[in-house]
Amino acid sequence: MKHDRLVRPLRLQGCRKGSRDCVYPEPRSSTRNVAGAKSTGHQTISNTIDESPSSDEADEPEGNLVDSAKGARTVGKTTKHLSGARKHARSKAATANRKSSNRTQKKGVTSLEQIDLAKKDKTLLVTDGLDIPGVNLSPDTTLPPQSLSVSHLPEDYQYYLEYHCRKITYHHYFFRHNADHFVQRILVEHALLYEPLLCALVGFAAFQSTLEKPDGKIQHFLKYYDRSVSLLRQSLARGQMHTDATMMTILQLAAIEEYLGDWGNLFGHQKAAYSMLSEIYSAESIMETEVRRKMLSWYARFDLFAGLMSGYETVLGREWFLANEQYYLRQTEQYPENTDCRIELAIASHRLMAMDMALLFAKLPRGDINVQDFSTENELLASRIASWKKGLDPLLADTRFLVTSIKGVPLQDFENIASPYKPGTLYSGPLWSLNFLLLDGTALTLMRKYQTSLILQQPAPPDLRSLASDMCRIFEAIELWPGSYPGSLVAAQATLGIATLFLPKDEKHTMWCRQKLAAIESRGYTYPPTFRAKMAELWGLPEILHWWLPNDEGYPAIIRSIRSFIEDRTLKSSEQAKTEDVRNMKAILSKLSLDESTKDDLENNNN
Repeated sequence: MKHDRLVRPLRLQGCRKGSRDCVYPEPRSSTRNVAGAKSTGHQTISNTIDESPSSDEADEPEGNLVDSAKGARTVGKTTKHLSGARKHARSKAATANRKSSNRTQKKGVTSLEQIDLAKKDKTLLVTDGLDIPGVNLSPDTTLPPQSLSVSHLPEDYQYYLEYHCRKITYHHYFFRHNADHFVQRILVEHALLYEPLLCALVGFAAFQSTLEKPDGKIQHFLKYYDRSVSLLRQSLARGQMHTDATMMTILQLAAIEEYLGDWGNLFGHQKAAYSMLSEIYSAESIMETEVRRKMLSWYARFDLFAGLMSGYETVLGREWFLANEQYYLRQTEQYPENTDCRIELAIASHRLMAMDMALLFAKLPRGDINVQDFSTENELLASRIASWKKGLDPLLADTRFLVTSIKGVPLQDFENIASPYKPGTLYSGPLWSLNFLLLDGTALTLMRKYQTSLILQQPAPPDLRSLASDMCRIFEAIELWPGSYPGSLVAAQATLGIATLFLPKDEKHTMWCRQKLAAIESRGYTYPPTFRAKMAELWGLPEILHWWLPNDEGYPAIIRSIRSFIEDRTLKSSEQAKTEDVRNMKAILSKLSLDESTKDDLENNNN
């Protein structure tokens, strides 16, 4: 399996949900109508976005945003480049939207799902091949640039949109199951009609492209990010209707900030996304279309990551996670033999368990639960995790998709640190997502056991190190297997960061960890400075505060520039205590340095 498959034109194929034809756009959903809350919501979100500082390279936006309630849309200064056909298509779309304006305004949301653009503009191809349960889209699904109407855009925008469609996969967005149609088609379609999202999307593609260039400069992508933030501020300040595209813009900006290691602004955009999510959707309405289910998954990951790492509960209520699980449970009951349904259900169930764990471990320090009740609920959680893992057994038993060899990698090279040749290490094809489910499930088990020992002041469980080794083994296999999909190594960064905390501290294991962390950061994902500081303390290696490897090995100039920029911006910004806890990965890291007995337990378990 070669990576050059990603540049082949998309083979447009019909698809079916089980025995039913897929329909795109999907039926209009009923969204939450929050009477009297809109102005408040706008003010809250606008203030949150305003807190995001921009770089010196920012250009002041000159284009005008559009009143989405009227259906008219422009793309700033680039509007004059629109072809006559494109203008005609927009005019017809606006007319169609005005006809349903009363109903649309009641719902408080507009989107491409309400405008059958495929019927208006033949140059913007829309397939019915959504990545939904019941549809097996292979990860080499890509979008031919000639199928998009982008000729009206400046050349740099065209280039980066083409780059996005050819090289950016769902792994770059940390989705756990195939979401390439959402990433490479739906996002682009919405971006072409909403300039803040267009700039954010182009900025993310420019960031990824810059990483590949020896002479890449930070301003090559920051100017698009800054323009997106400025345009989004304008849109929110004008009280324009919140849409799917607005939500996608905030999430795309948050994705950029996570890669840059800008945790303060990431948390700000997470708050803005929550405010908008709860304003225009409900736990029920957001499950009505696949596009919005993907947006929920996108947001939920940020929410869970912040909760688990900081020791706080999630912001999003449990009913959202439960509704997500119940939807995929119904899909699985309707199509019991469908692999995609079962994988999506496993992802949704894992997300619900992670949410419940974040909530449970936030209760005891606040005094919301006594120790006895905590222990009871904790054991129930452990039982749920065990049952979840057992539910994966039928999929894991399918040996047709097991990777049994990695070409060009001798077995002896691994010295038993993280050998990818252990049976059942890596799955391919339609079971590729199992690799990340196994990583996430193991990480959840490890974190539950470790945090339980901290909160109850008990010795560290003896199997933490073996759990960490299992995670490293899968990570090693993903890195070395030539068939791994682009972006998959970075998609595994969170579990690697957790695993490194629990491996032996000898020179061999430490150097392995340093090499892997350097591999992640050289691909553009910057770990927070406090994580590097904590690892320097645990390993007794102050030099890794500068870089993970000796003599700046594997330290690209562009990564240095990014780190310098973010560290400088972080020093200038004032952050709330909760944001600081997220940056410090408080829930996991604090006791590793303060509780010497825990460190002793870990070392003794290794001997």
